[in-house]
Amino acid sequence: MKKVLRRAGILFGVFLLGVIGTSLLLNSETTDDRTEMESTTLPEVFADIDGIRANRMYGYRQRMQADFMRDSLTPIGTSQKVDILIEPYGETIKGMSYEIRTSDGSKVLENRNLKNLEEEDTCLKGTISVESDMRMSQEYSLEITVDTEAGPVYYYTRIVQRSNLNTGKYLQFALDFSEKSLNKAQSEELTDYLEANVPSADGNYSNVSIQSSLSTINWGSLNPQIYRRGTPVVKEINETTGSVALEYQVSAQDDNGSMEVYDVEEFYRLRYDQNRIYLLDFKRQASQVFNGENVTVGEDGLLLGVRNRNVDYQTSPQGDIVVFVQEGDLWEYHIASGKIGRVFSFRQEDSSDMRDIRTEHDIKIIRVEDNGDVDFVLYGYMNRGDHEGMVGVGAYHYNNDQNVVEEKVFIPSTESFEFLKHDLEVLSYVNQQNQLFLFLAEKLYQVEIDENSYEILEENISSDNFYTSETGSHAAWTKTAKDGMSKAEEIDFESLERRTVSAPDGQKLKLYGYMNEDLVYGLAGEGDIVSEGNGNEIFGASQLKIEGFDGTVKKEYQPQGTYITQVDIGATLMEMVLSQKNGSTYQAVQTDSIMNNVKASSRQVEVENILTTRQGTVIRLAFSRQVDNDQPVVVYAKMRTLKEDKEIRLETKIPENEMYYVYAGGQLQGIYRNPSQAVQIADENTGVVLNRAQQYVWERGNKKEKIQLSIADIPEALRQASLDVGALKEAVKEEGTVLDLTGCTLDSVLYEISAQRPVIVKTGENTSLLMVGYDAYNTYLYDPATGETSPYGMNDSTALFEKAGNVFITYIEAI
Repeated sequence: MKKVLRRAGILFGVFLLGVIGTSLLLNSETTDDRTEMESTTLPEVFADIDGIRANRMYGYRQRMQADFMRDSLTPIGTSQKVDILIEPYGETIKGMSYEIRTSDGSKVLENRNLKNLEEEDTCLKGTISVESDMRMSQEYSLEITVDTEAGPVYYYTRIVQRSNLNTGKYLQFALDFSEKSLNKAQSEELTDYLEANVPSADGNYSNVSIQSSLSTINWGSLNPQIYRRGTPVVKEINETTGSVALEYQVSAQDDNGSMEVYDVEEFYRLRYDQNRIYLLDFKRQASQVFNGENVTVGEDGLLLGVRNRNVDYQTSPQGDIVVFVQEGDLWEYHIASGKIGRVFSFRQEDSSDMRDIRTEHDIKIIRVEDNGDVDFVLYGYMNRGDHEGMVGVGAYHYNNDQNVVEEKVFIPSTESFEFLKHDLEVLSYVNQQNQLFLFLAEKLYQVEIDENSYEILEENISSDNFYTSETGSHAAWTKTAKDGMSKAEEIDFESLERRTVSAPDGQKLKLYGYMNEDLVYGLAGEGDIVSEGNGNEIFGASQLKIEGFDGTVKKEYQPQGTYITQVDIGATLMEMVLSQKNGSTYQAVQTDSIMNNVKASSRQVEVENILTTRQGTVIRLAFSRQVDNDQPVVVYAKMRTLKEDKEIRLETKIPENEMYYVYAGGQLQGIYRNPSQAVQIADENTGVVLNRAQQYVWERGNKKEKIQLSIADIPEALRQASLDVGALKEAVKEEGTVLDLTGCTLDSVLYEISAQRPVIVKTGENTSLLMVGYDAYNTYLYDPATGETSPYGMNDSTALFEKAGNVFITYIEAI
């Protein structure tokens, strides 16, 4: 009987343990907060231009700073109508409205509901009829609001009314050119448009231009096919030229028969003349979507495929793990074990579309631990997930053991991705104390992630004078003290200690950047800082210092008989231009360099170019240690659902300071304080210049053949042709903004005349005239002393203005 009871007790104990174990297991399953990222839900909006679906617009969950949303330009004819298409993707559309504002966003022209949407294939179609008076050739901001069951979604484009445009022809040309380039026989028709200076195949499919060979234009031996068709986007258009961008995907088979996918971006600059389109410029960038399932790993390293050479990667301290970014995805590779993990991606394996693959975001790797954990910052447009349709910046931690990504904090922004990127490329860093540091809108922020709070450490910092170290753990910026002497502030983001670097009496200080974690700056006498004709300053440094945060001087460089006038800090080398001073100018005479021995000796991973027969030039990450496992195990990280709100809102509105924005190749190229510098950069890159109000300051190739302005319509202050910029600014401050274009060429400045803006020109030591017109042979100069306008030969004008220093002053009317 005792044995029976004992056995029964044991069985009951086993049963009880089983129940407890099952309960614990079920409980662990129900509390597992690791999930897949939610799928995309937002509809897309398009413009119907001459029967072509164009200008894809992505949805935003919050209203953006409309004056800086420049993804597309939608021309409207004299009827002032534009057809809009909504692709619902299964979402219920409850209504649609629109708002038109001036380009600077300050005035609303009209705000209306759009009724009677009609079904057209899978889309809903409506027509916006603009009833307000629009200025010819003046851009306006169009905000479209689509009401869904989940709330309003906002879409943005610019609209412009211009005559004699060839928008539909330009869009069709881009589509045809792209399609023919994928067909070897049809691609022969493209030779008339190319300016190939390389007769044979150059084999670099990641960076193709109008100068590339036909065999590179038509993809050579790669033989790709369309995987996802693209939608053409109008970037700029005027009566003379048009710019169109096209994004799509192609696929190809690798040597094992597996499919490769490539993201492709193309840019066309076009001109239509007498029934023919001329291709003025063409660029194509292709990048392979990294696929861990079909990865190629050899003894020498990891093959990334077709892409540019600028790989953003970081290794763990011991060098056993490398983390890299490719096409908006974050990957981790364990060299010893062969494990490869996709840490983060918006892409979906199945049922994916163009909304998932949009790469209007970037990832910055902060640190990689030896256990495989990764800290990183994600910023830009959120394609899907909890923040779908938001633009912002988030700090994330990847736990390698749990294979899960946890969001620490998310900061939404109303800036477009281009402007967010311009700042956050400079600084986005998370320290070991869970503090996030950001440089946004000329402010330095410290975000307390654990406390969900923030403070502004410094304001009014020019991005031109702000630098960060190799790891991002140090930053420095220049300040002008009350006594006029320049100083630099430096901060250690780990210890939060700050220090001040001051120039000695009679000298000024200029920051050049960092070499590793050491600050590099120069010192110059006040008399050795000279101004060029275009308003730029040349800093003739007599001494250069490389200095640690503790003040230890690592290296001091003092050239004999020359001045340091330019410093370029590279990954392993710092190069300097040495110049001799001749009066108020500098003449470059030689170069010198300083080797970064620490960086060169500590490299555990190198980026290499490999030439292949099928793919042309591909990129490989070469490791210092041998790879033992060439059959990787692939894992895909999940997201951890947050139980508490980790969202922080900062005041990051773009400053109202007068700045000049250069757009080239369909993208924001740079932001400048000097309009002359902006025009020269835009001229070099075949671009355009806009001011803070988003007015065109300058356009490449868009000027009339001849024009002459009416003297009576010119403000009195300009008719005086005074070179006193300060007095001129005061005189016209209610009417517009003065533009000092000193240093530009006459050919560039003629655009201002074409845009109805007179230009004051310096003609001698103490003389100036007002340029009020031009034709193919002459400029027309108004003399305020006589009140007469006289022609002056174009070549003679060029020589006269150059001799006087190419001093040009004009103004742009306020909106």
